[in-house]
Parts: sequence; C-alpha cells; structure tokens
Amino acid sequence: MEITEPMERLRRICGKLLPAAWYRRIDLENTSIRDFIRSVASTVPDGARVLDAGAGESPYAGFFSRHEYIAIDFTRGEESWAYRSLDVIGDLQYLPFTEDTFDCVVSTQVLEHVPEPGEVLAGMHRVLKPGGRLFLTAPLAFGEHQQPYDYFRYTRFGLIYLLERCGFKVESIAPRGGYFTFLAVMLMWVYVTLFPGDRSLLVKMLLFPLQFVTALVFIIILPPLLSSLDFLDPQKTTTLGFKVIALKPNVH
Repeated sequence: MEITEPMERLRRICGKLLPAAWYRRIDLENTSIRDFIRSVASTVPDGARVLDAGAGESPYAGFFSRHEYIAIDFTRGEESWAYRSLDVIGDLQYLPFTEDTFDCVVSTQVLEHVPEPGEVLAGMHRVLKPGGRLFLTAPLAFGEHQQPYDYFRYTRFGLIYLLERCGFKVESIAPRGGYFTFLAVMLMWVYVTLFPGDRSLLVKMLLFPLQFVTALVFIIILPPLLSSLDFLDPQKTTTLGFKVIALKPNVH
C-alpha cells in the first residue's frame, strides 16, 4: 500500500467538509498546479490541439473544453485511479503521434516518473507544431510516490538544461511556492507517517483521538498559516517544484 493513500483519502474528506477557499489553502501542491494550468489554458486559442502527456485521471480536461484535447497515460501509476477518460494508452517515451501534430503539450508532475526524461521531452518537442508550447510542472521536493515508477527530482537548472538540449526555448520558469509553502506540505506528511492506512481496525480506533488532533494541527491549521508567510522568502530556492513554459521555435 502506498504512503500516498491515507493523504489522498484525507484530502477528499477535507474537500467535502471544508469551504472551498480554505481547502485551496490546504491542498497547496495541487492548487499551485491547477492555478498554473488554468492560467496557461486561457492563452491557448480556441480549437487548438492539446496533448495532455501523462494525464492520469485527466483532472485538467475542463480547462481545455474549447480545444481538441487528447489525453495519454500508461495507466500504471496509481492503481486506485480511474483511467476511463484517456484517449490513448501509451508510453510517453514513444508517443504514437506524427511530428508537428499539437499546438501545445501539457505535462504535470510526470517527468519524475519516466526513466528517460530527455527522450520524453524530445518526443514532446517532436509532436509539437513549430511555435507550439509545452506547459510543464515538475517537483523539486516530494516524497517517493507511485512506486516503483519514481525516478527523479528537478532543479530549475536541470529543467532548463533538459529542455534546451531538446530544442526548446524556455520562456519562463518559476517556483511553485517558497520555503514556507514547502514546509507546510512537508508537515502534512506527519499525519501520513504516524497513521498509515494499513493498521488494524482496533489500532485505528485506539489512535483516533490522536489522529484527529494531528489532522487538525498539521492538515487544517498549519498549512494556510505557513503558506501565508511566503512573502518572507523572496528567493524561493526551497520550493515544491517548478512551473515552466517552453516554446518550440519556428524554423526559418
């Protein structure tokens, strides 16, 4: 059983019980990614062809409702996920599309799960039309997940190196939060570490009071308070990860 499952269950419970604005301040990792994809999706012209590479359950499909949205994944990352919304099941290292097919490629928190990231990025570059853009997020700090398909973490300089080597021009690269957002998310894992999902029912019942207090402090209260202090960290070199916009230049 993966360590991510108790956290995922808690997130779903919080999402149902808490006001949406407060939940956004708790689910810092996913909120930062959703805000980025929502923002870049608004810049994509209507009718454009969009590839979501490593789409999983296609959580961002709704942002591309005015576009020709194609979702691909290899379906082995999370056993509990529903992959029914995928258009293509396939390996990102061997994208089954001809070159110059898509106006943009979206790839969120996928690059750490591929053993050959350079080849995957080269494939994304190949299927993009000249002038097309890649919208990418990748983690710098996160625990192992989707084992055994978890290989790398990325600095901004590593991402720039890989992208430029494939022929991309990096237009922007920015951190997803600073030290205090990073600390907030790391502290949330106190709950996961203390209360894994594979304990017996009796143990769970005995530990429930402590579990409730731990969830209240480390999940509900501390993350919003800590993340609000990010303005104290102007450098933001300790971050959850990076969000990138990269261009496939036109060839003259």
